[in-house]
Amino acid sequence: MHGEKQSTVLCEFIITSDNEFFDRLGADKIKRFFEHAYDFVTAKVGGEQYVVSAVVHMDEATPHMHISFIPVIQGKDRKGQPCKRINCSEFWKGRDSYSRLQDEYFDYMANTCGYALERGQKGSTAEHLSVEEYKLKKTEKQLSKATKQLSEIGNIEKVSVKNLPLNTIALKKSDYETLATAAKGYVTAKAAEEENISLKAKCLSLQNENESLKKENDTISGQLHELDYHYSQYYAETANERELLSENQKLKSENDNISNQIHTLSAEILTLKSENSNLKTEVEEVNSIVGEMNLKIQQLNTELTEKNTLLQTLQKKFDRVMEFLKLKNLKEEWEKILSYGVRHKSR
Repeated sequence: MHGEKQSTVLCEFIITSDNEFFDRLGADKIKRFFEHAYDFVTAKVGGEQYVVSAVVHMDEATPHMHISFIPVIQGKDRKGQPCKRINCSEFWKGRDSYSRLQDEYFDYMANTCGYALERGQKGSTAEHLSVEEYKLKKTEKQLSKATKQLSEIGNIEKVSVKNLPLNTIALKKSDYETLATAAKGYVTAKAAEEENISLKAKCLSLQNENESLKKENDTISGQLHELDYHYSQYYAETANERELLSENQKLKSENDNISNQIHTLSAEILTLKSENSNLKTEVEEVNSIVGEMNLKIQQLNTELTEKNTLLQTLQKKFDRVMEFLKLKNLKEEWEKILSYGVRHKSR
């Protein structure tokens, strides 16, 4: 993805409330509560595809859910075309972005889903804590509460003890309750103190790591800026190559079309050649028949010539006979003979 210098690519929500709220809900409704909260977050960040993890912790002091997500915004690329970009500062743009988020969350969970939540104080200067800092604040509160309980117990040495047989003692009910409260307070305070020490060490380690990451981020940001500069130069220098590449793609497409046309024409030519071969065969057969007919015609012409010659010879003989009859005045007699012969035949 292209864009401005980016350092934070992962953000986190912590969804929780106080113990009284969760005690009223019960186990089944608590599960449903976090499902509704998850639905709100996925809608807020643009969809489940940007949610990296969502984990519910039920084994700590107060039920809560951690949701990690990628801060994606709708931006534009170098050509001005719409695109998705990772940009944490733009995702949380505006001084009141957290306040608006809390308003939207409260409206969805309380008004849409029907949970009896209370909106936190608007305009509060409370810091937005990391996960470890959040746990540290909670343990400090628990430690403070336990210390206060111990101070209210008073001097437990004043508890009166009455020895009984078999190594047993008797206490007043009020004194027993005092000792039990003191013991519980001590255990809670001790555990909170140990966790507080551990969390402080983790916070210090995270702070050191954060400083190291900031330095590394500055270095990477500088490198990114330099790469962005070189990319801009490269993009400008390769404008002609990109145009040639685009034109080459067009020519390749045209060449593919021409190749398809040639393939079609080749198929048509093969079809025509096949038809032409068939026609040649038919023509040869016709020529053979014509040759035979020409031979017969030649034979008939020869016979006709011979008969014409014979006819001419007969005609000459006939002419001589007629001339002879005419000289001898026998023509009329000849005609009578011929006429008699015709009548005799008809009978």
